[in-house]
Amino acid sequence: MTSSKLLALLLIAASACAGGSAASRPAAEPRPETPAAAAAPAQKTGSGRELSPRAQRLFDEAVAAAEEQKKLKVPTDWEVLEKRWRAVVETEPVPEAWFNLGVVLEKRRELDDARAAYRKALSLEPEFAPAAVNLALLEEPRDPGQAAAAWQAVLRRFPQDPIPRVRLASLYLAAGQLDEARKLAREALVRDPRAIGAYAVMMRVALQRGQLDLAQLLAVRAQKIDGSDPDIAAALGDVLLARHDEAGAMVQWKKALSLRDGYLPARYSLLGLALAKQQWQGAAEQARAILASDPNQAQVQLVLGIAYRYLGQPDKALAAYEQAEKMAAGKLPEVHLARAVLLIKTKEQCEPALAEIRRYVALAGPGVASDGPALRLERECVQILAAGKQAEEAAREMKAEQERAAAKKPATTTKEAPPEAAAAETPRTAHTAPAGADGPTR
Repeated sequence: MTSSKLLALLLIAASACAGGSAASRPAAEPRPETPAAAAAPAQKTGSGRELSPRAQRLFDEAVAAAEEQKKLKVPTDWEVLEKRWRAVVETEPVPEAWFNLGVVLEKRRELDDARAAYRKALSLEPEFAPAAVNLALLEEPRDPGQAAAAWQAVLRRFPQDPIPRVRLASLYLAAGQLDEARKLAREALVRDPRAIGAYAVMMRVALQRGQLDLAQLLAVRAQKIDGSDPDIAAALGDVLLARHDEAGAMVQWKKALSLRDGYLPARYSLLGLALAKQQWQGAAEQARAILASDPNQAQVQLVLGIAYRYLGQPDKALAAYEQAEKMAAGKLPEVHLARAVLLIKTKEQCEPALAEIRRYVALAGPGVASDGPALRLERECVQILAAGKQAEEAAREMKAEQERAAAKKPATTTKEAPPEAAAAETPRTAHTAPAGADGPTR
């Protein structure tokens, strides 16, 4: 998935947080991923020089071990294969053996050692195209322009190799240059009809042009060649999503993950669908899985925080937002918008939320921020603060009125008792008698 499309999904999620809806989402586009290196064991060196008997025997044993594991359909034991190929190169400097050792080391994620093995193969056989291509795959620059220049150089050196054309086609596809991407993919298929990567590019070109039947037909052809390629399964998932078959799309994306553990394009597609449907538990699961493989994705960290917010875990959400902000070095405006939403909706803290909205506007630009959830949130905050201020003023006025009323009342005095009560309360003595009574008898 491209950065711009993930940002679009983030804005959809933020809009949902602010009371909007997420009825649709952009079509997911997998991030470029290095294709699996293809081991092509050879019996002889590129120059046709015969190997020594011991080296030939060890080479044959290494090839047989790889083929036996494939035949048994068991998970490849890369450690065993590494030992086999190391035994060959320790016996004789065979470029094909160094290449195959590089492939094994790459599969074991020992990338520095894999690079060294490919360079050794090239030093022994400078025109050994597979080693040059695999080394270029490992060292492909992150910048698309630099990557294109690097692959052009490989293509000039090895014009018959299909992989440089496939990689260039992928770069053109990512840049939206569909005609160039399709042309290069077709040229790759001319040189190798089994170039699965070329099929994947042509499928995505057809998908972007709305040619869904063609895209699905290409998927069928590609799966007949190699049904275990995750790129084709992921692309077919995107085609099915375009046909509004979400269940079928999820099956294909999960199939891609089963074919290659940690296959990120499928993870991004599943994440995008979960966001679009506001399935926050699923979004959190996919975001955590992506970060486990690629921990420096600030946008995914932000998505995780949004999911936590919806799952009722505001403290985890705030921690995820802080981590996303650090990863992006302050260049991810959406983190401030998401934090503002949390402060308003969960913490009921409008003043710090307004500060976050202002940071979002400063980074995103007034033009972007004025037509979206930020403006609604700001108005909501201002209204809440104004209502709170009015309530405080009303309370103060009421208290002042009570104090003024109390001040107008006279000091407390004793009321004069009525005459009857006074008479009744007059104490009697020996020389007094009730009215009308005779005096004492003497």
